[in-house]
Amino acid sequence: MMTPSGPRVVPQYRRNVRWAPLWCLLWACALALGARAEQFRGPVANASWQLDASVFECRLVQPIPRFGSAVFTRRAGEAQRFVLQQANRHLASGEAQIRSEHPEWRETAQPETLDAVSVQSGAQPLVVDWQRSQRLAAELRTGRRLIISYAPWDGRAQAAEIVLEPVGFRAGLDGFNDCLSGLLPVNFDQVERNALYFPAGYADLPESELEKLDRIALYASADDRVTHFYVDGHTDGLGLRAENLELSRERAEMVTQYLVERGVPEQKIITRWHGERYPVGSNRDPEGRAENRRVTVRLERRDERLSARTD
Repeated sequence: MMTPSGPRVVPQYRRNVRWAPLWCLLWACALALGARAEQFRGPVANASWQLDASVFECRLVQPIPRFGSAVFTRRAGEAQRFVLQQANRHLASGEAQIRSEHPEWRETAQPETLDAVSVQSGAQPLVVDWQRSQRLAAELRTGRRLIISYAPWDGRAQAAEIVLEPVGFRAGLDGFNDCLSGLLPVNFDQVERNALYFPAGYADLPESELEKLDRIALYASADDRVTHFYVDGHTDGLGLRAENLELSRERAEMVTQYLVERGVPEQKIITRWHGERYPVGSNRDPEGRAENRRVTVRLERRDERLSARTD
């Protein structure tokens, strides 16, 4: 029997079978890439922890490309915290997992899950308290990287990850600790508004109230942005109005003099007195009258952002 001459025809199903292994491999790779978490990290060679130190705040910062930054921070008068700052919206509200692991160049070890923390929307979606931040710092100091896994804001199924490298952290932490020893005991928010309470009928302050004035004067000596001090004297409603007005003047002037003696420029202080005119508590009971026997001190500070716009 003769075989027909001409080109050989390969059935379509045979060609499909020939390419099937390649298509399976490509499909498996696509699935693996799709399931892989998106990572925010920079090249290890460029990783660094940058120290920003002052008497007002100590900050140890690692910039995170495309995300923002990770910050160990302690503000004067407050506890240390660890904060993630995002430049754009990446994190959805919910929960994030923090784990630590050795970098690729170290001997392999099992990752260790450290904590689950809540995430809020906003410029600082993740804030870790003092105790937890100490644990994170200890992991970085021993050379382990931190990985923060979280759900993206756009609802994708796969998690996203932020990777913090330990490169340079030990030296940065030493500088951070040196900064902590020089922090002021209070920050501006803690001294911006203060009330000093007087005994009935007197213009002298007890020692505990004088300590408040000491903290105000100490802060003001370090912050040249403070432009004005408003000192206002008050009394309770007992006694004659004229006598109360005079007593409130004596109290206000006593506070002003105390601040001047501790280095506050007198020209920055505006001293006023009001007698019984502005009660904050009821004059019908002892507790309310105790609240009314006061001098308030309010600090006003120059906004550097506004100053930069007008220069």
